[in-house]
Amino acid sequence: MCNRLGSFERKSFSVFSESGATMALILIFLLVFLSPTYGSSGSHSLRYFYTGISEPGSGAPEFYRIGYVDDMPLTWYDSGTQQFQLLPKWTSKLEEEDPEYKERYTQIVRGWQQGFKVDMRTLMNRYNQSAGVHTLQRMYGCEKNQDGSTWGFHQIAYDGHDFLSFDKDRLTYVTAMPGAEITTQRWNADRSNAERRKAYLEQICIEWLEKYVKYGAKELNNKVRPQVKVSDRKSEERLITLHCQVTGFYPREIDVKWMKNGNIMHGTAAKDILPNHDGTYQTRESVEIDPQEEAKYSCHVEHSSMPESLTVLWEPKSSSLTAIIIGAIAVAVVLIAVVIGVIIWKKRAGKKAGGYSAASAKEDGSSTSSGTSPNPAI
Repeated sequence: MCNRLGSFERKSFSVFSESGATMALILIFLLVFLSPTYGSSGSHSLRYFYTGISEPGSGAPEFYRIGYVDDMPLTWYDSGTQQFQLLPKWTSKLEEEDPEYKERYTQIVRGWQQGFKVDMRTLMNRYNQSAGVHTLQRMYGCEKNQDGSTWGFHQIAYDGHDFLSFDKDRLTYVTAMPGAEITTQRWNADRSNAERRKAYLEQICIEWLEKYVKYGAKELNNKVRPQVKVSDRKSEERLITLHCQVTGFYPREIDVKWMKNGNIMHGTAAKDILPNHDGTYQTRESVEIDPQEEAKYSCHVEHSSMPESLTVLWEPKSSSLTAIIIGAIAVAVVLIAVVIGVIIWKKRAGKKAGGYSAASAKEDGSSTSSGTSPNPAI
């Protein structure tokens, strides 16, 4: 099950390690929004992401934690403010029920922050790394499906690679990269650690998820219809790249495909879904075609906000361009005929007037212009 997240983790951490801490704030969002969709329609999920950076800079915090319920940002903490924050307005109900809620979790996450410092030094020493930008991240959460079934995960990544994962069914931690064996052996030696982790994912996490879904039902169940725009651009070797831009939709799950003569084109499906500033999402799907091939191309969009799928047809510019060219040629022919007629008329007029030269006609001057408690140490 850990593979449901693995592919993006490796990609995001590799970028982070190579580009340095300046990518941190961007990855706060990309890590979540570019990862695979967790649930099907009717399911709800609760996810937490913790990230530590060995050498923070350029505005990036040394440590941050972000929580999500479904696709909505829920909680935030970073080492700069060192304050736990509840983001949606409807979370005020939590503080009404428990006035000490924010302060209690501020202290809990500060403990995570200190634990990350220790773990970072441990891993850098383990891999003989004395300096440089390194990242450590923990990701965990749970999901409840419409049929009542649940799912949970807990993973750790280091420097762009899966480090270890938790198999809650077997109550064991699984090594994912060389060097993680030391940690998994130590954690597996204490079975109570795995039992607590399993209890959190199957019970506590689900209970909190249900509470959040109850409080934020109106916002979480909101649906916004996507806006679709089709465009094209010339590419190499006389090919044309078709773009289908889809934006302003919520929730995040969407299906975008290019169709050729009513059939799905192989290998086309929206992959990168990014957040907009207003809480909605956007994505773009592109495909290369041969304009010489006679076919009808259309962008096919399916989203829960629409009772039926939406199909937007791409209309080649060639037909309109041909009309413009033909029109321009016709205008040019008419102008040439007019000019020739004027010249002939002036010559005849000149002869009648006593021999004006053709050149004298130019002298008139006329012209034209154009949350969980910390783990044991790694």
